Amino acid sequence: MKLAKIQIEDISEQIDPYAIKNFIISDQTVIFPPLSSRFPFILDGVAFAICINGTAQIRINFREYEIKKNTIITIMPHFVTEFIEKSDDLMLEFLIFSVDFLTEMPSVSNFDISRSIIQTSCLQISEEEASKYLEFHSFIVKQYKRRDHPYRKEMAKSLLYAMLTEMGGIYYNQIKPEIDGRENNSTTSHQEELLYRFFELLLKFHRQERSMLFYADKMCLTPKYLSTLIKEQTGRTAFTWINEIIISSIKYMLKTTDKTILQISEDLNFPNASFFGRFFKKHTGMTPVEYRESK
Repeated sequence: MKLAKIQIEDISEQIDPYAIKNFIISDQTVIFPPLSSRFPFILDGVAFAICINGTAQIRINFREYEIKKNTIITIMPHFVTEFIEKSDDLMLEFLIFSVDFLTEMPSVSNFDISRSIIQTSCLQISEEEASKYLEFHSFIVKQYKRRDHPYRKEMAKSLLYAMLTEMGGIYYNQIKPEIDGRENNSTTSHQEELLYRFFELLLKFHRQERSMLFYADKMCLTPKYLSTLIKEQTGRTAFTWINEIIISSIKYMLKTTDKTILQISEDLNFPNASFFGRFFKKHTGMTPVEYRESK
């Protein structure tokens, strides 16, 4: 079977026929379907999850994270997400909502998805912070189940907004020392800005361009300087990152579309299907067909 692009509406119907449109919250009796997938997926909404038991290794937008108890996971719309490994006892509490669900919320425009959250999709928090987060989650679950309440949807929106401000506080307290440190080191801050710009361009253009010269030109840098910067800041070469994002895109297209191998190779600007196949097998140990047919 092929994994379709994950829509909030589809998950709602699987979990709760009385679900509020564009809003899903878990209790301990359900499992977030995408998290059981072994293939890359894209969610059409925002997901917040917290690990309450077990461990996992996850890749979000081509960056790997270790998940353990009290790790918060933030998945934004169109983030490419893939669970690499997970223990049998992995348990996550989650909340998923559409960005549209937040319309007409007071001051919602002030809750911007900050660069820090985008760059740090998984955050280890303290036991005290986790306890407060789970208190919010538990209360929202309790109110969510009041199906006879005439203003159930409006109440869910208000509680979600309160939880988002709690999340913002957690991120602010964790990230602020890093921000302060960067403000005292302009060189480091400038390098991090360049690194962020590189990944931004990579996400946008990787289907068409794989050369360092292209990305360096876009950033008005020399390829050598950009290569050195990426290696120093991430510990990995630029070509490693470029290849990784391409492989993730191939995996996603193989599992979520009916396109032929030739069509996918053309979409990703490979010279021919044969080269495409060799490239994929070199990095995964499988041919595109073998990967598509794997479970």
